[in-house]
Amino acid sequence: MKSLLIILFTTLSVLSLSAREEWTVKHVLQQESITEITISPDGQKLVWVKRYPDFEKDRYLTDLFLTLLSSPKKAPEIVQLTRTGNNRSPRWSPDGRWIAFISNRELPGKDKKNLPQVWLLDTYGGEPYPLTRLETSVQRFAWLDSNTIVFTARENKTYYEQELKKKKDDAIVVEDTTLFWPVRLFRIDVQSKKIQRLTHNRFQIGEFAPSPDGKYIVYTLNRTPITADARIQPKQYLLQVETGKVQEIFPGRYFDPSGFQWRRDGQGFFASDVRSSDPENEGAGILELYYFDIPSMRHEKIPLQWDWAVGFAGYAVAGNGVHVQLAAGPRFKPRYYYKEGNRWKFVEIDHSYLPHSTSISIGPNGQTIAFDYSRPDEPPRYFVARYRQGTVDSAQEFVKLNEYLKTLPIPRAEVIEWKGYGGETVNGILYYPLDFQPGKRYPLMVVIHGGPSGVDLDAWRLGWTVYAPIWAQKGAFVLRPNYHGSGNHGLKFVESIKGRYYELELPDIVKGIQHLIRRGWVHPDSLGVMGWSNGAILTIALTVEYPDMFRAAAPGAGDVNWISDYGNCAFGVRFDNSYFLGPPWKYLNHYIEKSPLFRMERVKTPTIIFFGTEDRAVPTEQGWQHYRALQQIGKVPVRFVLFPDEPHGFRRLSHQKRKMEEEIAWFDLYLFGKTHWKKELEKRVLPETAPLALLPRIKAIQKVKGLYGVTFQSWLLPEMVTLNDSLRVSRFEITRAQFRAFRPDYPVPAGTENYPANHIRLEDARAYVRWLSEITGRSFRLPTIAEMEQLIARAGKQENNLAYWLGYTPNLDEYQSLRERLQTWNADDLLMPVGSRPPGNIRPNAPLLFDLDGNVAEWAIGKDESGKAMGASAVTIKDARVGDYYPVPPEFIGFRVVEDIRRNR
Repeated sequence: MKSLLIILFTTLSVLSLSAREEWTVKHVLQQESITEITISPDGQKLVWVKRYPDFEKDRYLTDLFLTLLSSPKKAPEIVQLTRTGNNRSPRWSPDGRWIAFISNRELPGKDKKNLPQVWLLDTYGGEPYPLTRLETSVQRFAWLDSNTIVFTARENKTYYEQELKKKKDDAIVVEDTTLFWPVRLFRIDVQSKKIQRLTHNRFQIGEFAPSPDGKYIVYTLNRTPITADARIQPKQYLLQVETGKVQEIFPGRYFDPSGFQWRRDGQGFFASDVRSSDPENEGAGILELYYFDIPSMRHEKIPLQWDWAVGFAGYAVAGNGVHVQLAAGPRFKPRYYYKEGNRWKFVEIDHSYLPHSTSISIGPNGQTIAFDYSRPDEPPRYFVARYRQGTVDSAQEFVKLNEYLKTLPIPRAEVIEWKGYGGETVNGILYYPLDFQPGKRYPLMVVIHGGPSGVDLDAWRLGWTVYAPIWAQKGAFVLRPNYHGSGNHGLKFVESIKGRYYELELPDIVKGIQHLIRRGWVHPDSLGVMGWSNGAILTIALTVEYPDMFRAAAPGAGDVNWISDYGNCAFGVRFDNSYFLGPPWKYLNHYIEKSPLFRMERVKTPTIIFFGTEDRAVPTEQGWQHYRALQQIGKVPVRFVLFPDEPHGFRRLSHQKRKMEEEIAWFDLYLFGKTHWKKELEKRVLPETAPLALLPRIKAIQKVKGLYGVTFQSWLLPEMVTLNDSLRVSRFEITRAQFRAFRPDYPVPAGTENYPANHIRLEDARAYVRWLSEITGRSFRLPTIAEMEQLIARAGKQENNLAYWLGYTPNLDEYQSLRERLQTWNADDLLMPVGSRPPGNIRPNAPLLFDLDGNVAEWAIGKDESGKAMGASAVTIKDARVGDYYPVPPEFIGFRVVEDIRRNR
């Protein structure tokens, strides 16, 4: 029982130490995610794509990983397949031997091009190698059979293009149909690498899918480079591979299904198409599911018996049926559909994770499903399970990502509902402040999603545009409303704002705010609002329509002038025709009425504006109009931050980071009242982490007649700093003067009183904390190993360790060569007074802790009560290759103490 309590206490201590780790911008950006999963034909292996940040390269990378589900180990075995950071779209060959994927890594040999090409990896062994070496990019590919791959690409560059390049003529003719080069289907033999052209089409093939038996390929043909409107929509064709016969299969006007997925027996395929009241604009609507039957060459709409139709998470073929994630507001309703005779039937799927799953993949055998699961306050987990015609069981996690999130405080979150426009029920995601206490009012940050037909789901969302934990850490509620016009809520809801832009959405959001105020949770004078894209559009409108409501606003990539948007937006014609009745020359007054630009003099809210310079979704000129209007009117503070070469969604990590930092600083100033711009300007010449900036905090460290520490009765004791609600730690290693208070016979040469106590045995350190606890009546102890690991992670970069004395970090051979030389020095020649080196974790709100990975190694206690000297010392350092520390001599071992606050209570 005693050992159980020790283990439990150690575990709780680790959790308490890590639970109060503060959220930073980097915590948000360093997340990894899975972007694609493909299951092997036998259902025993998964290949998946991990997206992860590389801050040195300033971008996200993607690589392939393999999970072996049939591994003899208890947990699935994971193997990394690629390491170049530019790999995607893995596909298993039908026989399960090969993994093909697309990479734009540099080709081996004389041809150094790095265009996207198909690469092959033999699962029997060996390195990946390029299958294609085209002069143009491979756009898409799929296996036709185990020896053949089909892919789309355009032909080689034309003479005209080559001449333009020679002349350095880079003029752009907008929507030039003469340069709309064909993209065609080709096949390539895996062994001989011989390529054969399968189609001779004029236009560009987009999506395509071969049948499992290799007899057919269904594809979409895009017929125009003009994407601003939807007058010329794609057509769909079926190619008979053996004969080359091509026939159009969905000839109806404004009917262009996509998302082709074949039944396992090759007798037909599933596809989907959006239904809306304005198909001529490809307006927002609901996604309906269709089935095309090969024997009859006819299609039919599948009767889903669910008015809201297919949800954003889509569908996946399972054998000869199909798994569908139906739209259900902030969640999904999973069903399995199958055909029995001439009737479609379905099975309700009872699984607690799937209503929250945003991505599903089912293997070729129809019996293995992979899916994600998350909640707004539960980070994503990734599962694989057995699938039997709608029955899901034996789920197990096949990989764990982002383990660092366990050390961070995640705010409580839930779906809430309120009465919005017209008394209709709307919903949203509400996050609670980290320090929430009933009966107390808090600030509120309203974070609005884009689209407008996007949706905020009952699932994890954390990134550079949405980062609720940081606002919750600052003591605010966060509301993400699903206003009228949001998707995943049915046709009536998503179309309700067409011709009535702003009229329903703004009341929805304001009524949600009022709902929280009435509950006594939110202070009406402490409101902020932000959003990206349509979230910014609504943010701007709220500052116009409710000028006294918000303390600060941060719209990113938001429109203010719908007249200029019509021509400048890449899809402006179809979007504006759909939502604003028609073109501006026919509905000029409506456009003026709906454009916030013409009422900017009403704005009283301090506003920061973000845009990328290459944004064509919401044209950058919208930001200029917004900024210039507020700047010229001169009634409110305004700041406009442009990010070079960025499109609508920022790609560079440094830009995402700067956007978040600017945003946080803006709300700190105008909503939370924590900073002033003068301080922000000071940071440009005096960084917060500079020794000069830290000097006031360092001078405030407690001393008694020049000795670090505090007095208790007549004893000199260590100064303790608070890490969180349950734990304190000594700011320094226990000094010689402090240790001498416990053991008067401990030798302390004059002038070394502030040196760390060294040559300390484990039993001496334990005796000290017992004495400290007895004389103070408080609960002191030595850190656990897990706690010490957390503390070492906070260490500074300039500790007193062997690298400091050498000027470089030695490898094992260099260290061994130096060991005899190091033994010739006395400990006091290399040790320093505590606090001589810069502190670790020097963020403004972090406690200053010193010598966490240097001066002396420090005692820590394991689960079995054994001791371990941890961290570097003046004569040791971590072995960079294996991660362990070089052995520390006894004269370079000391300790620090921790205090359990809750036990004191």
